[in-house]
Order: sequence, then structure tokens, then C-alpha cells
Amino acid sequence: MKKYLVIARVGDNSLHSHWLKNATANFDLFLSYFGDKPKHFQEEANYYEQVKGGKWPVVHKLIEANWDVISQYDAVWIPDDDILADAKTINNMFSLFEGFNLALAQPALTMNSYFSHSSLLRQSNSILRYSNFVEVMVPIFSSDALTHLKHSLGQSPSGWGLDALWPHLIENPERNKIAVIDAAAVVHTRPVGGELYKLNPELSPEKDALKLQQLYPQFNISRRHGPNKFKVFSQITESRVHSPLLASLKGKWQRVIAKQKAKSQPKYPKN
Repeated sequence: MKKYLVIARVGDNSLHSHWLKNATANFDLFLSYFGDKPKHFQEEANYYEQVKGGKWPVVHKLIEANWDVISQYDAVWIPDDDILADAKTINNMFSLFEGFNLALAQPALTMNSYFSHSSLLRQSNSILRYSNFVEVMVPIFSSDALTHLKHSLGQSPSGWGLDALWPHLIENPERNKIAVIDAAAVVHTRPVGGELYKLNPELSPEKDALKLQQLYPQFNISRRHGPNKFKVFSQITESRVHSPLLASLKGKWQRVIAKQKAKSQPKYPKN
């Protein structure tokens, strides 16, 4: 058993094979295959299942059913299957996650990625940015955080609202437990709204977000709610640590510049 675990819902066009290239992985791989080919990809995984359904309801059931094993890992990454990265990048991501004692994080997205939030695009010369937001597409959980949050994974079939909810449930008084890891960026290779949405047309993101809000009336988890919008609390660069005020101002500027740069970049795989 390795120190870390990657859990992925994968289809026939999954990019997970790249995750094991260019280095010896410091993680195990749990593949949950939603296609029709019997035992497809099974030989590539440490753990395997074949089951239909959306990402988060199935991942929730998978984690609950295998908690005795999954709880032994120090950290768990749950990426979409259209994420392109190699083992060297993922190893580095896990090492930084543990080294900075994070509870919840995600790798930044490269400039040639398809993206929903420009704030999550990689910033040059940055190691990580402590923030208040992690996207459901690529979240990393510490073992303690996953223990505390795993019940929520099945509460939104589409995943909508979870990324706004999780920061409310993380003990983070010093604002140093949630981060975007710029030094281990990955490529999001397909437009938002992937294969699982097409195969599960019953998914209703807006309804899921409303139902999730009803489950947690003590929090406002609307994406439009000011405190839920992406903020940089502090930033660690290759040369220094930025103060909260400077990091906040720089984070807003970086978001604008990153969005402009990303729009001019050809998207994967055209570049």
C-alpha cells in the first residue's frame, strides 16, 4: 500500500494511463469504470469496480463500502478522467499537499486547459495559494478531511454546491488548510460538462445545489454569495510568503491576467 490514493470514475476515453507515466507513482489507483466492456482497465488498477451512474453518488458509495481500506491512506485525490498529468506531477502534488499540512486542495490548471474559474489557472513562480475554494473536478482530501466530509459526497448527484459547501465544513481558523497548488498543475482536456453528464441526463445541477442548500441552512452556499467567491488569503512563491493583504490584491489581479492569457491559448489537444 502506498501513502496516497487516487480514485477516478473512468470511461473508455479516460486519460488515467498517463497518470502512471514518467515516474514511479507514490499512490495507488482505484478505478471505477462506467463503460460497457467487461473488466476494462482492471489490470491498470490496484482496486477496481464496474458500475453505472454519476461521479459523486458512485464515489460516495465506493468510499463508504471500502472505508476500512481508504481510511488508511494519508490523502485521496478524486479527479475527473479527462485530466492529463503524469506520475511525476501527481507525486509532487501529493508531496506538497502533505508538506504544507493541507486539508483540502487542488492542483492548478494549465493555461491551455478548458476552465470554468480563471482563478484556478496556474500562476507562474507560485508554489501555492491559500484560498477558500476547490473545484469538484480535482479535489484532494487529507484523511481527516475525508472522514469529516465523505457523507456530503452523496448529497449532490451532479456535484454542484459541494465546492462551496466544503470550505464551511473544514476547520480553518488560520486560513492555511485549503489551497490551489500551482507547482503541480494539470491539464483539463475537454470542455466543461463531460461524458458522465451525457450518459446521465437525469442530473440537474441547479436542483442539486438548491437541495444541498436545504440540507445546510446554516450556510449560504450560493456561488453568487460574496464570501464564497474565490479569494487568496496568502500565497507562497518560490522566493517568499506574501502577506494576506498583498496576496488578496495580487490574487484578484492574477485572476484577470490569467483569464486574458488563457483565452489566447489554444486548448488541448490543438496546441
